[in-house]
Amino acid sequence: MDAPEALREFLMYVIANLIEHPKQASIAVGTTQAGAISYRIHLAPEDVRRVVGKNGFTISAIRSLVNVAATKYGVKVSLRVDGVREEEFQTQGAGAAQARVGDNTDAEQGGEGEE
Repeated sequence: MDAPEALREFLMYVIANLIEHPKQASIAVGTTQAGAISYRIHLAPEDVRRVVGKNGFTISAIRSLVNVAATKYGVKVSLRVDGVREEEFQTQGAGAAQARVGDNTDAEQGGEGEE
């Protein structure tokens, strides 16, 4: 199996286990101008929040998993969710992560909150 298809199947497996409507999910495969494999995820509107997660942490984790899997094939990947503006959660996510670095409040109270 070639890299784009193998990574698409892996990505679909991860996403299908997070969402409520897996039959409505699809992933389009393409190539970026930089030569990376591009995956565009199409989801039911009510599933988008589950995949993006609070402050974008879930999609960030999915990207990390796919990037690690892509190293097996020696390729770079780009991952986008239709209907999501990247800057909306990347800025918030970075700020939230920075705030947690020096803040032990969550740990002292028994852990972080649920998404």
